[in-house]
Amino acid sequence: KAVVSTQSTGELEISIKENICCLNSPEDIELDGIRNKWFPAHILMQKLVAAGINVFPSEDADKYVSISVKDEELEASVYEQMALSSSAFAFSWSRWNADCGEKRQIVRAAENLTTHPVDEDMWKNYSCEPRKSYSLKCTDDDDEMFDEKVEGTQFHPDLFHCLKEGSSPDALDVLSKTSYTFVDTVSTWLFATKVLTFS
Repeated sequence: KAVVSTQSTGELEISIKENICCLNSPEDIELDGIRNKWFPAHILMQKLVAAGINVFPSEDADKYVSISVKDEELEASVYEQMALSSSAFAFSWSRWNADCGEKRQIVRAAENLTTHPVDEDMWKNYSCEPRKSYSLKCTDDDDEMFDEKVEGTQFHPDLFHCLKEGSSPDALDVLSKTSYTFVDTVSTWLFATKVLTFS
């Protein structure tokens, strides 16, 4: 399963298999020594920084770039839920996340059991609050953000259970078989890159 982190410097694609990671792209010549080789997450992160690819924001990074200021507890919870569901779902930045306030995250997610990119019409927006998550009716293509739950869906205590509500049987099967080491490795990347704050 691949994790793709888009940064201002370009796109970084990393495959994760249990507790090891492999840099797939970019194709820069400076990365030939580490691309397509498997490493534990912390080793690959060190090698990326040494090669001049630093997608890991420092504590004072908000002084240099604009960020979406979010409640730290909520952000951590959403990263954990994303990691738990990443074996069956792809995630993306939502244009509405920056404008929804500190106590709320809006993320795009789509079921994806392949290594192929998700079709644009498959993405759905999900609202995540401290004790409530739900599928939003509005999309990133709408002219303005409106806070309506998708009809026929429920409120859930977290993003993971919200995603499970509309999952296919195959996705539920994949989620039930996902190992702790895979979830932990994905979580390591999400916390290190802070994709919801720095997107």
